[in-house]
Amino acid sequence: MIVEFPFFGAGINYFPTEISALRVFEPRYLLLIGDCINNKSTFCVGKNLETVGQIVSEVKIIEHQDISNAEQLVVVESVGIYKVIDLDLTKEYPLCKSDELINVGLPPSEEELMDLQTDIKKAISILIEQGIDMQIPDFEIDIENRILSLWNLCTKMPMSLEMRNEILSINSIDDRYDVLNNYVQRILKDPFK
Repeated sequence: MIVEFPFFGAGINYFPTEISALRVFEPRYLLLIGDCINNKSTFCVGKNLETVGQIVSEVKIIEHQDISNAEQLVVVESVGIYKVIDLDLTKEYPLCKSDELINVGLPPSEEELMDLQTDIKKAISILIEQGIDMQIPDFEIDIENRILSLWNLCTKMPMSLEMRNEILSINSIDDRYDVLNNYVQRILKDPFK
């Protein structure tokens, strides 16, 4: 189903369940945020305002704060991912027509999720020893929703924008699990690469 969203070209997109903060200062985006707050509606965040076909994250505002009269800090939670099929830059703020990225395939088993969680903790420990500034996050595997649990594990593992985009663009759950697991295993085998 094709849906139109206000669109924020932030240079990044988020995994479903991921919580992040956006600093908003451009007038068009301040207007976008204001309209979404007033309408209690979601918007999409993506890499840029040029690329049709990019994967974008639908986000809801969970908190907002004025930093100054021309800047806001907005905390958002990703609730879904979409593929852009058209961009409209002629309005007060950008709009995108998007189609929901549908998950296909089987989710990993409970045991696979638990093993991946353990390996992610080990990989993060190695990265901390190498100097990455973070703590080992809390994990919560939801056996009732293994697809969201896999997304949640993606949010815990530090990775490059390229890796994030690769995982986000995969609609096969099996392949998504394999890519994340292979990435974690590479860190466990050779953390200095």
